[in-house]
Amino acid sequence: MWHEYNVVVLDVETLQSADDCRHCGQSQDVCSARRGNAPTYMHDFESIGWDNYAELGLSIGCIYSYDIDRYEFFDMHTLEATMRELVEQQPLLVSFNGKQFDGPLLCAVLHQQVVQGFPTTEQEAQDQSSIASLCNATALLWSESYDILGEIWDADPARKFECGLNSLGAISQANGYGAKEMDGTMAPRLWAQGHHAEVATYCMANVWKTRKLFEQIVDTGEILRGDGQPIRLRAPFAKEQK
Repeated sequence: MWHEYNVVVLDVETLQSADDCRHCGQSQDVCSARRGNAPTYMHDFESIGWDNYAELGLSIGCIYSYDIDRYEFFDMHTLEATMRELVEQQPLLVSFNGKQFDGPLLCAVLHQQVVQGFPTTEQEAQDQSSIASLCNATALLWSESYDILGEIWDADPARKFECGLNSLGAISQANGYGAKEMDGTMAPRLWAQGHHAEVATYCMANVWKTRKLFEQIVDTGEILRGDGQPIRLRAPFAKEQK
């Protein structure tokens, strides 16, 4: 039974879009319009980029735990507690691009939240040391995780960036789990507009899709990609070897 497995599926949504301006947090259109209307506007547009994790920030995250068969959410206020619980539990983390994105983003966001400059008190030094240890332990947990997209890239590196082939939405739809509810770049915009429930539901749906793909890989050893063609992937474990 799946509930006997110490496995957690995780996905996060960012506070900012990678295409937002790193100086003002606005889209390129808004940022450029400001500069056009005010010649003394102090900066040119410069996008945040996908690897500036701390600047992207965290709006909401969702995890599904097999042992309790439950979805749970976390945010900036509960991030540290969630990471400590995961490190203590030592589950197999399952994600779609988590090694490249979700894991590094969570560590960067927590580190920025707590570690600000040189500590001026003994308590600040202790807090910084504690968070640094937590980030190191979390990074180790992610290094041993099962990243479905990473497994696809390892199995077929030549088609790594082929359009419409390896996205979660395309793969989920090809395997009968439905298309994504929105383009992920919309999530930060909706969050900024106060549509928090919609973004949380979208995040949970991504976790559900990742979960179903993971179970299919364990059961059959393969999934269909966006073009409908099967690809065999390394199984994280055999079901009898939980």
